[in-house]
Amino acid sequence: MISTEIKKLSSCKKELTITMEREALEPIREDQAKKVRREVQLPGFRKGKAPMGLVKKSYGDAIEAYTLEAAVDQGLRKSVEENELAIVGAPEAKKVDFNEDGHLIMVVEVETYPEIELKKYKGLELTKDVYEITDKLVDDTMERFRKEKAEITVLDGPADKGCIIHLDMQELDDDGKPLAGKKYENITVHIGEGKFDPELEEQLIGLKADEEKEISKIYPDDFPQKEYAGKKERYLVKVKNVEQEILPELNDEFVKDLGESFETVEELRKAARENLEHQYKHESENRLSADLSQALVEENPFDVPSVMVQDYLERIVEDVKQRDPKLQEEMIRKQYEAEAQFTMKWVYLREEIGKKENIDVTEEDEAKFLEELNDDKLREVYKSNAQLMSRVKEDIRNKKIFDFLIENSKVTENAIKLD
Repeated sequence: MISTEIKKLSSCKKELTITMEREALEPIREDQAKKVRREVQLPGFRKGKAPMGLVKKSYGDAIEAYTLEAAVDQGLRKSVEENELAIVGAPEAKKVDFNEDGHLIMVVEVETYPEIELKKYKGLELTKDVYEITDKLVDDTMERFRKEKAEITVLDGPADKGCIIHLDMQELDDDGKPLAGKKYENITVHIGEGKFDPELEEQLIGLKADEEKEISKIYPDDFPQKEYAGKKERYLVKVKNVEQEILPELNDEFVKDLGESFETVEELRKAARENLEHQYKHESENRLSADLSQALVEENPFDVPSVMVQDYLERIVEDVKQRDPKLQEEMIRKQYEAEAQFTMKWVYLREEIGKKENIDVTEEDEAKFLEELNDDKLREVYKSNAQLMSRVKEDIRNKKIFDFLIENSKVTENAIKLD
């Protein structure tokens, strides 16, 4: 006879107090004694043929140890089956002992798939950024196309806005002497691009190749980084050379030379605008999705099994290490642990909402996906690959759950003009 008391420690952790009565232990003890008898050879007897009484007397401690181990395993397995527990990871035995009646008492802590109580997943208040693509943003994109095809020529005269200066910089102390270890070579400054310090950049205008000049910068007293507040920096710069960008004229011939199947400037501008609209729409949807998942996890708190978080974290570590083998695993785990926790919660929460709202993928959904491929060969690849179609169905279902949640949320649009 085996009985179980279950104490809920969290949404995914339980403590089982399992009692196995003395009578249930005897068959287990006899089985273990028989196993020991088959394996041992006592003086005067062939292997496995010694009298049972002598075996029990000679190997009593070992038989009891094996009995306890087998009883714990059997008791836990039956307890899990009878109470329909879905355990993940390895159970942790907190206590294993006999009581005064000879019954075996086991206290075991187990992790299970999380029990999720959906508290709030409708009526969430969210903000969606809606971007306005301005003519200026399109103009900037067109200008970038020109810069990519710019001709770079060496300039004999002084540098001006739009020029490129190649120089060395030596930081000086208050007395104008070079500071050790503070020489910076082969620096490229594109004047007017905004990637170099504006105060120092302004002082470079007018310099020619092979010229030297001392430039300086004074940090304000309220500068956020205290070690720089009120400090003056001095540098001796030596110009190596000055270059000038000659941008091609933006006309239909330039557009044709891009090799992107566009014929006119207007066609390129239209494509640039559409690309920007797609890019910022995607960014808006990603941010909305992130805000939605964050709100849902906050509104519906629960715990996830540590073993699942660690498994997910292991995949992250493997992926990061492949990209940068020099990184330490411990550092990667520490950096991504919170993300792993959050991701697992969101996955379980999304699945629970999908179940509750009966959101599933229909044959029509699959047919629509295949039809929209517009490629007969690719369509056949998907149709003949069950694993690929399984991923497709998962993506479709997740999208349907997301759409359902957005439709049942209060979404306020936030207009952003991109100048």
